[in-house]
Amino acid sequence: MRILVLSLLMLCPLTSIAKPTTKTATADPDEMVRKFAEMHQQLMPIVAVADMFYGCNISSKQTQFSLQHLIYDMDKDVLATKLSRCLGDENIASDKALNFGLQACLIDQMSHLQGAEKKQRLREANDIIKQLPRTERQKSFTQCVNNQTLKYLRQD
Repeated sequence: MRILVLSLLMLCPLTSIAKPTTKTATADPDEMVRKFAEMHQQLMPIVAVADMFYGCNISSKQTQFSLQHLIYDMDKDVLATKLSRCLGDENIASDKALNFGLQACLIDQMSHLQGAEKKQRLREANDIIKQLPRTERQKSFTQCVNNQTLKYLRQD
């Protein structure tokens, strides 16, 4: 399993992920789009693994890291190792890992909500997730991670 996680993370070296700047006013728009797309493709697997680890961490009531820290600051090999340890006998392609990732991604997307409303919406989302077949959960996770990746690329 660790090999699978490491290979996923090896596709996207963290050192090449720079936060976008606004100093490119005279740059070629096509080149800007290409670079943004490249950065997006590199960051997406890191966000997915970070989500899985974050969700697993919540479930096991371990020390919490912020998603932003996991994505930008944690070494990808350390992140892969932590996910592998947290998942135990499960692998990154398991239903358990997928559910952890989806849960964490939804928590991140609902971070703007407060208190009871946030708890209620998360409860509703988790109830719906339990009813979805794996293919639908996978599609939802992919879309959620895509949206998250865009959010993290925009942050300074």
